[in-house]
Amino acid sequence: MPSLDRTTLEALYNDHPDAVIVTAPGGAILSANAAAASLFGFDARLMVGRPFSPLLDEAFPDSAGSAHDISVLYKRADGTRFTGMTRTIAVPDAGDVPGASIRIIRAEHLRDATDDIPSIRTVDTALDVIAEGIAIYDEDERLILCNKAYRQLFGPVGERLQIGMSVADFALQLLSEEGMELGSAEAEAWIRRQVDLFRRADGMPEIFPYNNGRWLRAENTLTADGNTVAIRVDVTDLKRVEQELDRQRQDYATLVETIPDFITRISPDLVYTFVNQRFAACIGLSANAIIGRSCLDFVVEDDPLVDIFRGLTPEEPATAQEQCRVSANGVEIWMLWSNLAVFDGRRLVEYVTVGRDITEMKRQQMRIAEQRSELQRKNEALGQFTSSVSHDLKAPMRQISMFAEMIADDIATDKLEDVPVYATQLRSKSRRLMQLVDSLLDYARIADRITSPQRVGLRDVVEDALGNLQNDIAESGAQITVEALPDVIGDSELLKRLFQNVIGNAIKYRRTGVVPELTITGWRDGRIAQIAFPDNGVGIDPQHADRIFDIFQRLHRDESIFPGTGVGLSLARRIAESHGGTIVLDPEYRNGARFVVSLPAA
Repeated sequence: MPSLDRTTLEALYNDHPDAVIVTAPGGAILSANAAAASLFGFDARLMVGRPFSPLLDEAFPDSAGSAHDISVLYKRADGTRFTGMTRTIAVPDAGDVPGASIRIIRAEHLRDATDDIPSIRTVDTALDVIAEGIAIYDEDERLILCNKAYRQLFGPVGERLQIGMSVADFALQLLSEEGMELGSAEAEAWIRRQVDLFRRADGMPEIFPYNNGRWLRAENTLTADGNTVAIRVDVTDLKRVEQELDRQRQDYATLVETIPDFITRISPDLVYTFVNQRFAACIGLSANAIIGRSCLDFVVEDDPLVDIFRGLTPEEPATAQEQCRVSANGVEIWMLWSNLAVFDGRRLVEYVTVGRDITEMKRQQMRIAEQRSELQRKNEALGQFTSSVSHDLKAPMRQISMFAEMIADDIATDKLEDVPVYATQLRSKSRRLMQLVDSLLDYARIADRITSPQRVGLRDVVEDALGNLQNDIAESGAQITVEALPDVIGDSELLKRLFQNVIGNAIKYRRTGVVPELTITGWRDGRIAQIAFPDNGVGIDPQHADRIFDIFQRLHRDESIFPGTGVGLSLARRIAESHGGTIVLDPEYRNGARFVVSLPAA
């Protein structure tokens, strides 16, 4: 193949439309054609001998030795930058002369329509159909181009945008639309923020208010050629949705923290992911100290919570249970727990539990149950009382009626010799009936509950009771020993009646020829005061231990030996029960009778 002569080569070199620069191995420029001088803005003669590296942007090192076409960022004599498609060709060594490098540079913006890169018009058309606002500013922060959406975002200010307008001028134009006073500290801070945002150019989005209540997302990115691409998107609708969600979350958080219920959220592996403050207060820890811990750390032994959770299914995701537990301050509380398993299809997402304090309701239920039980007991007692009273009152009334008829018959037949006897019996039975009625009235007057209980010293109560029984004690010669007695809560007058009846029985039911002895002793058993009355009398068969407390019940029918109405012990029991206490016969005691009274201790 014939070789080209020197003249032809120089013509190709000098008239080549692309910039051609020949450099030595050390990087010094050996030669530059006219196109290179025009492209870089230097006189070709002044370029010779200068290093090639100052023509490169700092971000692009010298790529001599590569035969590939690459896009390189260059600097012109006036400091402006441009991108050039560059091919570097290494010239082989010629003897002792080291090889040079030939760089062929085509500025990319000079490509014609036959190239693969779209024309400026094509790019502009493409930008105008993009919904996001896009603008490009040069390294001097002046507008190079922007699309239609960019102008529309800023309304009247966008319509006044001109190529070459600086970022600071644009910010001033926007400031006037925001209604801020020029020169004010607020206005200066606003402009400074906009300029700082532009200069940051790290591609990180930032959202800020603009144009009277709207919201804008701004992203600024610095390109390789020193320009800044600004992307602006109106996100007002998204921001409003976000604000509404934040408001709803705040409302939800306020509701969760103010309602009186306990609320928790638990992961499938039984770890707390949320607890409200009321639940945390019950546990005695802060919410942060509970979240992240297993719920098993806070349940009592034999708590069925895990079994309940495991039993929840997509078909039956909810259940409820009552639970009694002790709060952090040691108070026993009742909770009604509603447990819900949240599923995504058949995949368990979490458990949600809502606990309601039903302590007061449970107390009311227990009070109602106690009242129902008490009412049932009273109804049964009333039935027994009615039967007993009816029987014991009818007996003397029948006798009174009988003797009255006998007197009437004798008077009618003029047989008067037996009338005085009948009259004596009639008087005796009438007196007996009056005693029964008086005893019945005493029994009925005892209240079921003490209205104003007070602290009572039992020593004083016993002394008053012994004073009322002084004649009986003197007549029988009874030996009564009073030991230490605890104080109780109750009514001193009623307790005096109770003690008087028990002491009186010990004196009355004594063995023939034996001086009655009685010891009154007491002790405290927790919140209960116990008072015992052991005597040396005739005693009571244990099989009658309950019967003796029924009204009008007497084990000794011969009133000439042991007179009485059978009301004393029943009245004592009624007084003890009105104090929330009891009176019982000790069935193990064999030396007489031993009654034990239990009362609330002071």
